[in-house]
Amino acid sequence: MIVVAFVGYSFFGIATGSTATYRYGLPLESGVPKPLPNGTVIIYMEGVQWAWVPQNATEIVYSSNGTQISLPVSNQVITYVNGFPYIKVMPNQPVEMILYSNNVVHAFYIRLPHGPQNVNIVPGINSYSFFFAPSTPGNYTFHCAEYCGIGHSYMYGFLWVM
Repeated sequence: MIVVAFVGYSFFGIATGSTATYRYGLPLESGVPKPLPNGTVIIYMEGVQWAWVPQNATEIVYSSNGTQISLPVSNQVITYVNGFPYIKVMPNQPVEMILYSNNVVHAFYIRLPHGPQNVNIVPGINSYSFFFAPSTPGNYTFHCAEYCGIGHSYMYGFLWVM
């Protein structure tokens, strides 16, 4: 009986995307809400040896008739301090990270107050991470959680909740 309940729960989690393991670990945006919440910041981030390189950022807003509009906000969201990327967001703002690598396997890891995010990035395939920024202002470090070579320890950046 216990095995049947666990198997049923596992299949339900995969089908609905309700568990963190399946929700954020599968490609094809399986755990990303559709449509995206109003005000979602979408950040395109490339993992290279040995740095996170934010490519650009857009914000999703909806007009009064429900049409989705993507506004470029790169210069307001992405900054660099001492060579490391800072991504600036507002408290409780929805964030979607579209992650890409073209050389080796990386893993995007960030520990948030409401739970960690860990997404593997396979070269040549987009991976997705969707989360709400913490309600507490501060800096939250993201880093590579998959050993990717000699400079692996320098592969980090910051989510700056203002």
